[in-house]
Amino acid sequence: MAKLTRSNFPQLLTPIHKKICYDSYGEIPEQWSQIVDVETAVKPTLTYVHEGGFGLWDSNTEGNTFNSDEMSEGDTVTLTVGRFDKSYLVTWELIQDDQYNVFKGEGKGGSASKLGKGLRATLETRVANVLLNGFSNVGYDGTALFSSNHTLYDSSAVGQNLISGALNPANVKAGMTLIRNQVDSAGLKIQANAKQLIVSPDNEFAAKEIVGSTNQAFEMSNTENVVGGLKPIVLDYLTGTKWFLRDPNFKNLVLAWREKPIFDSERVQGTMDMRMYGYARWAEGYYDWRGLAGSLG
Repeated sequence: MAKLTRSNFPQLLTPIHKKICYDSYGEIPEQWSQIVDVETAVKPTLTYVHEGGFGLWDSNTEGNTFNSDEMSEGDTVTLTVGRFDKSYLVTWELIQDDQYNVFKGEGKGGSASKLGKGLRATLETRVANVLLNGFSNVGYDGTALFSSNHTLYDSSAVGQNLISGALNPANVKAGMTLIRNQVDSAGLKIQANAKQLIVSPDNEFAAKEIVGSTNQAFEMSNTENVVGGLKPIVLDYLTGTKWFLRDPNFKNLVLAWREKPIFDSERVQGTMDMRMYGYARWAEGYYDWRGLAGSLG
């Protein structure tokens, strides 16, 4: 390593701390990215316009004019990009004395490692909160994300994605059937099919038993387990007994990066000290309730 001087210590220090930040972020595989569409935000506000539908085609006769229809314009989803950052100070004296293995990238109290882990926890928390808050929020269509009363713009019926009851085989089957019966805004089935069973650590082993048992879980019988095709996904930052089903083939949960995470440093004006920082901008939320179902447990 080059000899430490007052002029070169930022160049010596920063790469080490950046590497520790990135490494600490990725020590454990991401959970949040398993349940969202990851996109790029080209502007600070994202909009997605929902539209109605034409429904079934009408029969006609030879030589007649085409049947005509109109499609309604629905609500607009708006997601706003937020800024997230955190920093910590490394003093010149700390570098000189190296009491805390600063040049190993640890920083005082493991600052560099904790900066990366803090970003990871923020992402996991905010994505989990989209689901956790989905029973009480007011969404783009005037109701919560998980509701039995979603507006269909070109149908007198309503859309449903709210499941009742605890996590057990019967309720999982009911939820899978509910998703299979979801419809577009004209009331036509969208042929959704749940592929993910999303739970908190409290429900981890129940979810794995329901999906993985040879015979139906939770009972002493020879009944075949027909809950197939579901992948249990445990999100550590989900809490309680709420549980969710998702078809990832539909555009529903989303996280859009405006600026991916940056770990860097700057000299603190008027001092010999360095501020190490992390910075990112993104928006998380949902574009549609279809392909999702949730239960309060």
